[in-house]
Amino acid sequence: MRLNRRGNWTLIGLLVVAAIVVGAVAYYYAGGSVGTVKQDSPLLDQGSSKQTVVGKSIDTGKAEVCRQQLDQIRKAIETYKATGVSDQNPASLQDLQLGVSNTFFQCPVSGQPYTYDPAAGTVTCPTHPDK
Repeated sequence: MRLNRRGNWTLIGLLVVAAIVVGAVAYYYAGGSVGTVKQDSPLLDQGSSKQTVVGKSIDTGKAEVCRQQLDQIRKAIETYKATGVSDQNPASLQDLQLGVSNTFFQCPVSGQPYTYDPAAGTVTCPTHPDK
């Protein structure tokens, strides 16, 4: 980069640096090979249909939110059984009265509602059956 007579950076020099930074960021977000996580990394959600590392990372985060929601629902079912009059499971997930919106009982990735078996007291995600 060039310096002007007073020892400061020129406007052209600053614009060149900004263009280089923008180009590098665009290359990274477009799925270039630059990055710390590879496309086939086990850290990323393997069920994701996204092609870029960023897209797969977003889906991985949503899958983690799904797992956390399932854990909270399972704990609420256990609490319901422990504090209820009988040791029976709730008839539906809405009987838990968690004070959350109905989207809490849906997978954040696919939007499909969680499947609940009142006889067994188990709740699973149709998108992530292994969670």
